[in-house]
Amino acid sequence: MVNFINRFFPQAYSHADRGLPSRRQAVVALGGGGARGLAHLGAIEGVLRTGISIERIVGVSAGSLIGALYAVEGDIRRAESVAIGLLNSPEFQLGQQILCGAAPPTDDESTGGTFGWYSRIRKILSAHRKLTRAVTSSSLISDAPLRDAIAGLLPDCDISDLSVPTSIVAADLLSGQRVVLERGPLRLAVQASSAIPGIFPPVRWDDLLLCDIGMVETVPAMIAKSYADDLTIAVDVGQGDTRVDACDTALDVMMRMDDVCQRLMRRYYLDAADVVIRPNIGTRAWFDFSHPNQVIEEGRHAAIESLGQFERSNGRKIGAA
Repeated sequence: MVNFINRFFPQAYSHADRGLPSRRQAVVALGGGGARGLAHLGAIEGVLRTGISIERIVGVSAGSLIGALYAVEGDIRRAESVAIGLLNSPEFQLGQQILCGAAPPTDDESTGGTFGWYSRIRKILSAHRKLTRAVTSSSLISDAPLRDAIAGLLPDCDISDLSVPTSIVAADLLSGQRVVLERGPLRLAVQASSAIPGIFPPVRWDDLLLCDIGMVETVPAMIAKSYADDLTIAVDVGQGDTRVDACDTALDVMMRMDDVCQRLMRRYYLDAADVVIRPNIGTRAWFDFSHPNQVIEEGRHAAIESLGQFERSNGRKIGAA
Protein backbone atom coordinates (compact mmCIF):
# COMPACT_ATOMS: atom_id res chain seq x y z
CA MET A 1 0.00 0.00 0.00
CA VAL A 2 2.86 2.34 0.71
CA ASN A 3 5.74 3.24 -1.56
CA PHE A 4 8.69 4.70 0.34
CA ILE A 5 10.72 6.93 -1.94
CA ASN A 6 13.76 8.41 -0.23
CA ARG A 7 15.08 10.29 -3.22
CA PHE A 8 17.00 13.10 -1.66
CA PHE A 9 19.22 13.18 -4.76
CA PRO A 10 16.89 11.94 -7.50
CA GLN A 11 17.98 11.62 -11.12
CA ALA A 12 15.66 12.41 -14.03
CA TYR A 13 15.07 9.69 -16.56
CA SER A 14 17.05 10.04 -19.78
CA HIS A 15 15.10 11.34 -22.76
CA ALA A 16 17.34 9.31 -25.05
CA ASP A 17 16.50 6.10 -23.19
CA ARG A 18 12.76 6.68 -22.99
CA GLY A 19 12.06 8.90 -25.98
CA LEU A 20 10.69 12.44 -26.06
CA PRO A 21 6.93 12.80 -26.42
CA SER A 22 5.54 14.61 -29.43
CA ARG A 23 3.61 16.83 -27.01
CA ARG A 24 5.47 18.17 -24.02
CA GLN A 25 4.57 16.50 -20.76
CA ALA A 26 5.10 17.65 -17.20
CA VAL A 27 5.07 16.31 -13.70
CA VAL A 28 3.62 19.10 -11.57
CA ALA A 29 4.66 19.59 -7.93
CA LEU A 30 2.08 21.41 -5.82
CA GLY A 31 3.25 22.84 -2.50
CA GLY A 32 1.55 23.59 0.81
CA GLY A 33 0.12 26.91 1.93
CA GLY A 34 -3.40 26.52 3.30
CA ALA A 35 -5.86 28.87 1.60
CA ARG A 36 -3.12 30.01 -0.77
CA GLY A 37 -3.36 26.53 -2.29
CA LEU A 38 -6.42 27.69 -4.25
CA ALA A 39 -3.90 29.27 -6.63
CA HIS A 40 -2.93 25.73 -7.65
CA LEU A 41 -6.23 25.49 -9.53
CA GLY A 42 -5.35 28.48 -11.67
CA ALA A 43 -1.77 27.29 -12.12
CA ILE A 44 -2.94 23.90 -13.39
CA GLU A 45 -5.30 25.63 -15.81
CA GLY A 46 -2.48 27.85 -17.03
CA VAL A 47 -0.23 24.84 -17.63
CA LEU A 48 -2.94 23.07 -19.62
CA ARG A 49 -3.64 26.19 -21.70
CA THR A 50 -0.10 26.10 -23.07
CA GLY A 51 -0.71 22.66 -24.55
CA ILE A 52 1.38 20.81 -21.97
CA SER A 53 0.03 17.44 -20.87
CA ILE A 54 0.18 16.75 -17.13
CA GLU A 55 1.46 13.21 -16.67
CA ARG A 56 1.48 13.22 -12.85
CA ILE A 57 0.62 15.39 -9.87
CA VAL A 58 2.85 15.33 -6.78
CA GLY A 59 1.31 17.15 -3.83
CA VAL A 60 2.08 18.19 -0.27
CA SER A 61 -0.54 19.41 2.21
CA ALA A 62 -2.88 21.86 0.42
CA GLY A 63 -1.19 20.83 -2.82
CA SER A 64 -2.22 17.23 -2.21
CA LEU A 65 -5.86 18.26 -1.72
CA ILE A 66 -6.06 20.51 -4.79
CA GLY A 67 -4.04 18.07 -6.90
CA ALA A 68 -6.33 15.20 -5.88
CA LEU A 69 -9.41 17.30 -6.66
CA TYR A 70 -8.14 17.92 -10.19
CA ALA A 71 -7.15 14.27 -10.61
CA VAL A 72 -10.61 13.15 -9.47
CA GLU A 73 -12.52 15.49 -11.75
CA GLY A 74 -10.19 15.13 -14.75
CA ASP A 75 -11.24 18.64 -15.80
CA ILE A 76 -9.77 21.76 -14.22
CA ARG A 77 -12.88 23.92 -14.71
CA ARG A 78 -15.03 21.34 -12.96
CA ALA A 79 -12.48 21.15 -10.15
CA GLU A 80 -12.63 24.94 -9.75
CA SER A 81 -16.44 24.82 -9.69
CA VAL A 82 -16.44 22.16 -6.95
CA ALA A 83 -13.97 24.15 -4.83
CA ILE A 84 -15.85 27.44 -5.24
CA GLY A 85 -19.11 25.67 -4.43
CA LEU A 86 -17.73 24.47 -1.10
CA LEU A 87 -16.26 27.88 -0.25
CA ASN A 88 -19.62 29.54 -0.95
CA SER A 89 -21.56 27.08 1.22
CA PRO A 90 -23.33 28.49 4.31
CA GLU A 91 -21.27 26.23 6.60
CA PHE A 92 -17.98 27.50 5.22
CA GLN A 93 -19.09 31.14 5.30
CA LEU A 94 -20.10 30.78 8.96
CA GLY A 95 -16.73 29.25 9.74
CA GLN A 96 -14.93 32.18 8.13
CA GLN A 97 -16.99 34.69 10.11
CA ILE A 98 -16.26 32.88 13.37
CA LEU A 99 -12.54 32.66 12.69
CA CYS A 100 -12.30 36.35 11.76
CA GLY A 101 -14.41 37.46 14.74
CA ALA A 102 -17.48 38.57 12.79
CA ALA A 103 -19.75 35.93 14.35
CA PRO A 104 -19.96 34.47 17.87
CA PRO A 105 -18.09 31.18 18.26
CA THR A 106 -19.83 27.97 19.22
CA ASP A 107 -18.61 25.55 21.88
CA ASP A 108 -18.86 22.31 19.89
CA GLU A 109 -16.38 21.78 17.06
CA SER A 110 -18.95 19.66 15.24
CA THR A 111 -21.55 22.45 15.33
CA GLY A 112 -22.23 24.31 12.11
CA GLY A 113 -21.47 21.53 9.63
CA THR A 114 -18.24 21.07 7.75
CA PHE A 115 -16.51 24.17 9.07
CA GLY A 116 -18.13 24.65 12.48
CA TRP A 117 -14.79 23.59 13.98
CA TYR A 118 -13.42 27.10 13.29
CA SER A 119 -14.89 28.14 16.63
CA ARG A 120 -12.89 25.38 18.31
CA ILE A 121 -9.52 26.29 16.83
CA ARG A 122 -10.05 29.98 17.58
CA LYS A 123 -10.94 29.17 21.17
CA ILE A 124 -8.06 26.76 21.74
CA LEU A 125 -5.40 28.93 20.17
CA SER A 126 -6.38 31.87 22.38
CA ALA A 127 -7.12 30.11 25.68
CA HIS A 128 -4.67 29.38 28.51
CA ARG A 129 -5.71 25.75 28.63
CA LYS A 130 -4.07 25.10 25.27
CA LEU A 131 -0.94 24.35 27.32
CA THR A 132 -2.70 21.47 29.08
CA ARG A 133 -3.85 20.01 25.76
CA ALA A 134 -0.38 20.46 24.26
CA VAL A 135 1.23 18.25 26.90
CA THR A 136 -1.54 15.65 27.14
CA SER A 137 -2.67 15.23 23.51
CA SER A 138 -1.05 14.73 20.11
CA SER A 139 -2.69 17.88 18.72
CA LEU A 140 -4.38 21.14 19.64
CA ILE A 141 -7.59 20.21 17.83
CA SER A 142 -9.20 17.02 16.56
CA ASP A 143 -9.04 15.69 13.02
CA ALA A 144 -12.68 16.71 12.40
CA PRO A 145 -11.72 19.81 10.36
CA LEU A 146 -9.58 17.91 7.89
CA ARG A 147 -11.88 14.93 7.60
CA ASP A 148 -14.95 17.08 6.95
CA ALA A 149 -13.26 19.40 4.46
CA ILE A 150 -11.65 16.54 2.54
CA ALA A 151 -14.90 14.55 2.46
CA GLY A 152 -16.62 17.62 1.03
CA LEU A 153 -14.24 17.70 -1.92
CA LEU A 154 -13.03 14.16 -2.59
CA PRO A 155 -14.75 10.81 -3.07
CA ASP A 156 -13.90 7.73 -1.03
CA CYS A 157 -11.66 6.04 -3.61
CA ASP A 158 -8.14 4.68 -4.07
CA ILE A 159 -5.28 6.93 -5.15
CA SER A 160 -4.41 4.51 -7.95
CA ASP A 161 -7.90 4.91 -9.47
CA LEU A 162 -7.53 8.64 -10.23
CA SER A 163 -7.72 9.83 -13.83
CA VAL A 164 -4.37 11.60 -13.46
CA PRO A 165 -1.57 9.64 -11.71
CA THR A 166 -1.05 11.22 -8.29
CA SER A 167 1.57 10.98 -5.56
CA ILE A 168 0.87 12.33 -2.07
CA VAL A 169 3.83 13.20 0.15
CA ALA A 170 3.95 13.03 3.95
CA ALA A 171 6.40 12.35 6.78
CA ASP A 172 6.45 9.24 8.97
CA LEU A 173 7.04 10.37 12.55
CA LEU A 174 8.11 6.88 13.67
CA SER A 175 10.85 6.19 11.11
CA GLY A 176 11.69 9.83 10.44
CA GLN A 177 11.38 9.21 6.69
CA ARG A 178 9.64 10.90 3.83
CA VAL A 179 6.77 8.79 2.47
CA VAL A 180 5.18 8.93 -0.98
CA LEU A 181 1.71 7.40 -1.25
CA GLU A 182 0.68 6.14 -4.68
CA ARG A 183 -2.15 3.79 -3.67
CA GLY A 184 -4.49 3.40 -0.74
CA PRO A 185 -7.43 5.49 0.56
CA LEU A 186 -7.32 8.91 -1.11
CA ARG A 187 -9.06 10.84 1.65
CA LEU A 188 -6.82 9.38 4.36
CA ALA A 189 -3.67 10.10 2.35
CA VAL A 190 -4.64 13.75 1.85
CA GLN A 191 -5.50 14.03 5.53
CA ALA A 192 -2.07 12.64 6.44
CA SER A 193 -0.27 15.04 4.12
CA SER A 194 -2.27 17.97 5.53
CA ALA A 195 -1.95 17.12 9.25
CA ILE A 196 0.11 20.09 10.48
CA PRO A 197 2.33 18.74 13.31
CA GLY A 198 0.99 19.74 16.70
CA ILE A 199 -2.15 21.37 15.28
CA PHE A 200 -3.90 18.32 13.81
CA PRO A 201 -3.29 14.74 14.99
CA PRO A 202 -1.00 12.51 12.91
CA VAL A 203 -2.64 9.77 10.84
CA ARG A 204 -2.18 6.03 11.31
CA TRP A 205 -1.38 4.28 8.02
CA ASP A 206 -0.53 0.60 8.49
CA ASP A 207 2.53 0.71 10.78
CA LEU A 208 3.25 4.37 10.00
CA LEU A 209 2.30 7.60 11.77
CA LEU A 210 2.01 10.27 9.10
CA CYS A 211 1.87 14.06 9.15
CA ASP A 212 2.47 17.11 6.97
CA ILE A 213 6.10 17.33 5.80
CA GLY A 214 5.67 20.92 4.66
CA MET A 215 8.00 22.42 7.26
CA VAL A 216 11.02 20.93 5.48
CA GLU A 217 9.66 20.06 2.02
CA THR A 218 6.90 22.51 1.26
CA VAL A 219 7.18 21.99 -2.52
CA PRO A 220 7.91 18.39 -3.59
CA ALA A 221 9.89 19.37 -6.71
CA MET A 222 12.65 16.81 -6.22
CA ILE A 223 10.17 13.96 -5.99
CA ALA A 224 8.41 15.27 -9.09
CA LYS A 225 11.75 15.36 -10.90
CA SER A 226 12.29 11.67 -10.17
CA TYR A 227 9.11 10.83 -12.12
CA ALA A 228 9.54 13.23 -15.03
CA ASP A 229 10.24 12.12 -18.59
CA ASP A 230 10.23 15.71 -19.81
CA LEU A 231 9.38 18.82 -17.76
CA THR A 232 9.18 19.30 -14.00
CA ILE A 233 6.96 22.22 -12.99
CA ALA A 234 6.76 23.41 -9.38
CA VAL A 235 4.02 25.66 -8.01
CA ASP A 236 5.11 27.56 -4.90
CA VAL A 237 2.31 29.16 -2.86
CA GLY A 238 4.33 29.45 0.35
CA GLN A 239 4.44 32.45 2.64
CA GLY A 240 6.41 35.38 1.27
CA ASP A 241 9.38 37.04 2.95
CA THR A 242 7.46 39.07 5.51
CA ARG A 243 8.51 40.62 8.79
CA VAL A 244 6.43 40.15 11.93
CA ASP A 245 6.14 42.65 14.75
CA ALA A 246 6.26 40.13 17.60
CA CYS A 247 6.38 36.48 18.65
CA ASP A 248 4.78 36.63 22.06
CA THR A 249 3.73 33.05 22.72
CA ALA A 250 5.27 29.61 22.36
CA LEU A 251 2.81 28.89 19.55
CA ASP A 252 3.80 32.12 17.81
CA VAL A 253 7.44 31.09 17.97
CA MET A 254 6.75 27.59 16.63
CA MET A 255 4.61 28.82 13.74
CA ARG A 256 7.12 31.54 12.89
CA MET A 257 9.96 29.02 12.74
CA ASP A 258 7.78 26.89 10.49
CA ASP A 259 7.58 29.86 8.09
CA VAL A 260 11.34 30.45 8.28
CA CYS A 261 12.20 26.78 7.67
CA GLN A 262 9.84 26.60 4.72
CA ARG A 263 11.39 29.62 3.02
CA LEU A 264 14.94 28.40 3.53
CA MET A 265 14.24 24.86 2.34
CA ARG A 266 12.21 25.98 -0.69
CA ARG A 267 15.35 27.47 -2.23
CA TYR A 268 16.96 24.04 -2.17
CA TYR A 269 14.08 21.92 -3.43
CA LEU A 270 12.96 24.33 -6.16
CA ASP A 271 16.30 23.95 -7.94
CA ALA A 272 15.01 20.58 -9.22
CA ALA A 273 12.24 22.21 -11.27
CA ASP A 274 12.52 23.32 -14.89
CA VAL A 275 9.79 25.92 -14.32
CA VAL A 276 8.78 27.51 -11.00
CA ILE A 277 5.38 29.19 -10.80
CA ARG A 278 4.95 31.69 -7.94
CA PRO A 279 1.47 33.23 -7.74
CA ASN A 280 1.41 36.68 -6.17
CA ILE A 281 -0.43 35.67 -2.98
CA GLY A 282 2.47 35.13 -0.57
CA THR A 283 1.21 37.44 2.20
CA ARG A 284 -2.26 35.90 2.42
CA ALA A 285 -2.93 34.09 5.71
CA TRP A 286 -3.26 30.30 5.54
CA PHE A 287 -6.89 30.49 6.77
CA ASP A 288 -7.99 33.40 4.54
CA PHE A 289 -10.33 31.88 1.94
CA SER A 290 -11.87 35.20 0.94
CA HIS A 291 -11.94 36.18 -2.75
CA PRO A 292 -11.12 32.66 -4.03
CA ASN A 293 -11.58 33.64 -7.68
CA GLN A 294 -8.87 36.27 -7.27
CA VAL A 295 -6.46 33.70 -5.82
CA ILE A 296 -7.21 31.25 -8.63
CA GLU A 297 -6.65 33.99 -11.20
CA GLU A 298 -3.27 34.83 -9.65
CA GLY A 299 -2.27 31.19 -10.14
CA ARG A 300 -3.45 31.22 -13.74
CA HIS A 301 -1.61 34.47 -14.51
CA ALA A 302 1.62 33.32 -12.85
CA ALA A 303 1.58 30.02 -14.75
CA ILE A 304 1.11 31.63 -18.15
CA GLU A 305 3.79 34.23 -17.42
CA SER A 306 6.35 31.72 -16.08
CA LEU A 307 5.79 29.27 -18.93
CA GLY A 308 6.02 32.12 -21.43
CA GLN A 309 9.41 33.09 -20.02
CA PHE A 310 10.54 29.47 -20.21
CA GLU A 311 9.39 29.28 -23.83
CA ARG A 312 11.28 32.45 -24.78
CA SER A 313 14.44 31.28 -23.08
CA ASN A 314 14.32 28.00 -24.99
CA GLY A 315 13.44 29.60 -28.32
CA ARG A 316 10.56 27.22 -29.14
CA LYS A 317 6.89 26.68 -28.45
CA ILE A 318 6.44 24.99 -25.09
CA GLY A 319 3.44 22.97 -26.24
CA ALA A 320 5.63 20.75 -28.44
CA ALA A 321 8.83 18.85 -27.73
